[in-house]
Amino acid sequence: MKKNTKILITILAAMILLLYGLGDAFWFAPKRIKLREEKLSSTLIPEQMDNIRILFFSDLDYGTFVNEERLSNLTDKINNAAADVILFGGDLYDAEASFDDEANTILEKYLSAMNAPLGKFAVYGDIDEESDAMKNTVNTIYSQSGFEVLNNTAITLHNKGSQSITLAGLYNTVNGNPEIEPTYASISRDSYVITLCHTPDAADLVPSDITNYFLAGHSHGGQAYYFFGSMYHPAGAEHYFRGMHQVDDKFTLDITNGVGTTGKDVRFLADQEIVVYTLHHEEEPKQETPQPAQTADSSAAEENTEETPAADNQESPAAEETQETEQPAEEQQTDDTQTESQEQPQQ
Repeated sequence: MKKNTKILITILAAMILLLYGLGDAFWFAPKRIKLREEKLSSTLIPEQMDNIRILFFSDLDYGTFVNEERLSNLTDKINNAAADVILFGGDLYDAEASFDDEANTILEKYLSAMNAPLGKFAVYGDIDEESDAMKNTVNTIYSQSGFEVLNNTAITLHNKGSQSITLAGLYNTVNGNPEIEPTYASISRDSYVITLCHTPDAADLVPSDITNYFLAGHSHGGQAYYFFGSMYHPAGAEHYFRGMHQVDDKFTLDITNGVGTTGKDVRFLADQEIVVYTLHHEEEPKQETPQPAQTADSSAAEENTEETPAADNQESPAAEETQETEQPAEEQQTDDTQTESQEQPQQ
């Protein structure tokens, strides 16, 4: 094959891949939602919370590109995951969307249809707090659809028993006011703690010994990510942008790509996702009782004890001589009597 032909084939293959990538990014990826499964294991997770499934999604951005059809598909996917708890990371409406009674009713309908027997919880995103009107609208939708809002609040999650884990919610760092000390003040250090916040950079505000797992969204994973840059990189996701991070080598920060689009209806290398975390109770490692160390003196004493023969029933030579020399009192008395009889004269 001639060199020019090889070059032509290579260029053609590259163009096909590029066209496929562009077609997927603009036509299919914005409608595609993946399910990501993770496992959270800890000795702090009690037995009664073992195998509990917690579903997390964020950044719905309803009203511009996300419509009722996409919301219906999302709701079906969430319910098919059969989670016990549902967490929403904020930004119910898109920044460019207009909200009215019809849109509010649609959101209430599908958020109400999301099933979670142990509860549904949410925090504000930065768009949710853009205005008092938006905040009031979001609060009404959450209230009508059974979502409890956790802003600078910590609660305990139970599963038909007294054992629990803790869920803490924080305001976002863009236009909210995350208050760390009052949020975590009443949390037991023996509890497994999951923190929920819209903006991932808030993870730096949380003391590393006070939470075990940190969930965030906001960045959309860049929405269109091309290694050396991205289409979307908002404030509040500058230090931690996408993916998983270990914060102070103490807890994991997990940033979801979200389920909506903003600015442009495009997704590239940043698929929309919902994440399900399955809790796993780990047993405390058994501690072996250390054997006492033997000193040289004690070892020598043990050896001497083992080598020395038992002398309980042995008699010394002196004792034998004494037994031979001494006679019993009765024998001595008999001898004296016989001597005395021999000395008396006969009459």
